[in-house]
Amino acid sequence: MVEGTDGNDHLFRERVANQYQVSAKNKSRLKFFVFVHWMLGGVHILRLLPADMLPLPPTPPPVQLEYLWLASLPFTLIAMSACRKSKVGGLNVFQFGLTGSGICVLLMTLFFNMPETTQFLLTGSLKGLALWNGLPFSVVWSGFCVLCIIVHILEISVARTLMAAWAPRHGKKT
Repeated sequence: MVEGTDGNDHLFRERVANQYQVSAKNKSRLKFFVFVHWMLGGVHILRLLPADMLPLPPTPPPVQLEYLWLASLPFTLIAMSACRKSKVGGLNVFQFGLTGSGICVLLMTLFFNMPETTQFLLTGSLKGLALWNGLPFSVVWSGFCVLCIIVHILEISVARTLMAAWAPRHGKKT
């Protein structure tokens, strides 16, 4: 309890404006999701490295399209810079860049893996499928791509919340 008061004056005390509370909470959320994005990027980079460079079981050769996903990583740096300065423009670039180089590329990868994935999921047959540690690689990689898409959607959702919190208040009397 504040000294010199009985606590009944709590309605008259200064409070932090709602947009600043939303901003602080969602900045930390965006940082967390960007961290997860970079961890997923590390797995993606391991996938794209030549098989003889790693002590892991080899994976099928990547499709050229999969290299495009790496372009989503620099957009996270733009987002972090925009977060520090509370700039809407940087988050706009982030969300459009992430949609183009992240989500669209992953959806196309899922589309290319769909025949093998559906074959395994519907029939359980491993015939003709590339295996990785005894599992069909297309199913494992499709699961990874779905996880990446979920993280990207959460990043964009948090970025949009931040942009709304940082938007100028029109019609406000000053």
